[in-house]
Amino acid sequence: MNKISLDEKFALFSEYWRPKTIAALNGQEVKLVKVQGEFPWHYHEHEDEFFLVWRGRFRVEFRDHVVTLGSGECVVVPRGVEH
Repeated sequence: MNKISLDEKFALFSEYWRPKTIAALNGQEVKLVKVQGEFPWHYHEHEDEFFLVWRGRFRVEFRDHVVTLGSGECVVVPRGVEH
């Protein structure tokens, strides 16, 4: 077992909206992504989605509200919920 440095993993790529898998456990993948600008409305039919902000701020927009996340904050979007 080796520890994973998020700083080191983020330093390995520069493109936005291209998730990178850094670990897997129990059939789930842990992915990192750099974001900038807006992303099209979408939903996931079969899986929940977990957002954790490492640095900066991130807005997760829903049809009826917005969740603004800061460094160290997270939210789970249940499957089927448009965001």
